Amino acid sequence: MRKQHACWIFAFFTFYALTFLPNFGIFNKLEVIAFLPQPLAWVLLLNAINTIIIFVVYFKFFKPFAIRVEEVLGEKVEGEQI
Repeated sequence: MRKQHACWIFAFFTFYALTFLPNFGIFNKLEVIAFLPQPLAWVLLLNAINTIIIFVVYFKFFKPFAIRVEEVLGEKVEGEQI
């Protein structure tokens, strides 16, 4: 599971790094793609992919982890006497 998590996080940061390419003159032509300049279209596409990845990572890894932690902490609180 950790290897899969690492792959998702690596994919996110890779796509995030690619959004900076127009700043370095790559994918920075004066062409229009679907009423958007090419750099804006490129960044919006990659941000949409990143949004999907973040939702996948959250629901697949972080939410189950939070539920397990809540169960463990709930058991400890119930077992303690004040």
